Amino acid sequence: MPADPLSDIDIAVFASDPDVLLHDEGWIAGLGPYWTSHLESNGLRLGEERRVLFVDGQDVDFAVFPAGVLVALLTDPRATEVLRRGFRPLVNKDAIELAAPSLEPTPPRPSAAEFSNLVNDFWFHLVWTAKKVRRGELLTAVEATNGYLRALLVRMVRWHALVRGPTGRDVWHGTRFFESWADPRVIRDLPQTIARYDATAVARALRAYRALFSWLTEEVAQGSGFPSPIPGQAALSMYLDALLEEPRERASLRR
Repeated sequence: MPADPLSDIDIAVFASDPDVLLHDEGWIAGLGPYWTSHLESNGLRLGEERRVLFVDGQDVDFAVFPAGVLVALLTDPRATEVLRRGFRPLVNKDAIELAAPSLEPTPPRPSAAEFSNLVNDFWFHLVWTAKKVRRGELLTAVEATNGYLRALLVRMVRWHALVRGPTGRDVWHGTRFFESWADPRVIRDLPQTIARYDATAVARALRAYRALFSWLTEEVAQGSGFPSPIPGQAALSMYLDALLEEPRERASLRR
C-alpha cells in the first residue's frame, strides 16, 4: 500500500550512543515544534523508539539502534520483513553497503499443526472467557473478548485470505488494511463480536465469535485438506451455551 497524507514516517537511526537520542528530548525541537513525545518498543521488538507527534499532525517514529548492529539487521528475519518493503538511506557516514532484501513470495499458508493449535487455542479461550463472565469477572472477560480472541480471529482471517482469496493478496502486517483483504462476510459480521462492559453483551459477542470462527475454520480446513482439529466440537459448543446462559439467569433473578 502506498503512503498517503495520514501515513507516519519511520526513521531508523544507528548511533554510537543511542541512549542520548532515546532519553534526551532536546534534539527533537530542532526538527520543529511538537505536541507529544514518548518511548515504546520498536516494531522489531529489538529495543526502543521515540514516537513524536509534530504540530502539523505528522507523526514520526525514530527507532534508535547501536551502530554496531546495522550489518546484522540487514539479515535478521524480523528486520528483513520490514526492509524488503523498501527504504531510503538518508545519511551513511560509514559508507556501509545498504540494499533492500528481495521481496518475499506470498506468506506461507498454515501447516496442519499450526492450524490445529490455533483452533484449539481459540476454543479453549472461548470457554475460558465464558467462565469469567459466569463468575462476574467482567473486565477480564471484555479484555479477552476484544483482545486475545480478536487476535486469534484475525490470524484465522489472514489464513482464510491466503487459502481462499485471490493469489498474491498482501495480508501484511497485523490488522493494517484489514478491510481490503478480509472476506466481505467477516467485515459484515465482525461488529457483532465487539463486547461492551456488560455480561449479556459479552455473551452475545462470544456466540458471534463462535459462528464466525466456525465457518472460517471449516473453509480453511477444506481448502487445505486438514481434518477437524476438535472432533467433539458439537458437545463443546453445547457446554459453551450452558455457560453463557448464566448471565441471563442472574439478570432475571435481579429483576
